Amino acid sequence: MAEGPSGLQPRLSDDGQWWWTGSEWVPASQTPIPPPPPPMPYIEPRRPGIPNAVVITVGVVVALLITAMAAGLGLYVNHVRNGSASNSPTPNGPSAARLNAISGTAVFTDDFHDPSSGWFAGTSSSGTTFGYSGGAYVIDAHGFFTHYTFSPYSLPLPQASATISATQTRDAPPGAGFGVMCEQGTGQQLIRYQMYIAVGGVFHVTVVKGPDSKDNLASRLKLGTSGAEPGSTPVTIVGDCLTAADGKSTRLVLFVNGVMAADVTDPSTVPGSGWRMGILATSEASRNSTVTFTRFEERELSG
Repeated sequence: MAEGPSGLQPRLSDDGQWWWTGSEWVPASQTPIPPPPPPMPYIEPRRPGIPNAVVITVGVVVALLITAMAAGLGLYVNHVRNGSASNSPTPNGPSAARLNAISGTAVFTDDFHDPSSGWFAGTSSSGTTFGYSGGAYVIDAHGFFTHYTFSPYSLPLPQASATISATQTRDAPPGAGFGVMCEQGTGQQLIRYQMYIAVGGVFHVTVVKGPDSKDNLASRLKLGTSGAEPGSTPVTIVGDCLTAADGKSTRLVLFVNGVMAADVTDPSTVPGSGWRMGILATSEASRNSTVTFTRFEERELSG
């Protein structure tokens, strides 16, 4: 089930049975009360015409909660089914020999010391807060969710990379973590990839297809051991999203502290509108956790 920041206008779910009120889903038989209009968007001055950053908190359905708890609480955050990704890289983008954690050309960087650089600042309906603090960007994450926000640089790129450096509170529960995401398309054509590491040193590569809803779960494309885990020591994560020229597959490459952890290909056809990049934090209902981001960089990759 999808959650968004307070102030979103009501919308009807695809099945016509639920209204999103701006804070919760209610049966369509109930008339939602329109929330107040959202605040004026911030337009990043270095990129005229770019829309403001958007924050969405994506719910993790608990249909397999008992199974997940038996295997270790939160081991598979935000997914309940396997995807169909290939573990062999395709010709999408640079070759494996040439692709590294600093490939491409930087188009946007931020160290979060400027609180007007364009990232969302506020509170979502789950109680999760996003904002600048002490020269960093902080997500104080609540609930059994994946929380993400788009980069202020929103010009879509056909082959894109996002880099973050971040730390996490020491007492974060297993399953809590952080990473990057890329998204393109809308409605039924929406596709979002999420690449992140979680407490316990586990990395995840997942995909969400179609509009957010309480029944639309992320699918796992790749799971493994990262060699690093969230904690008080900063970890640097790079996630690459490279789409084939024919739009018939997307190559996903994850680096953790400069070491390639995953290189998989999802055969799903994409809309071709280009990728918007962002950052994410995963959290568990058992205990809140805080992620502190100290660096973000978005890069355009060339073939």
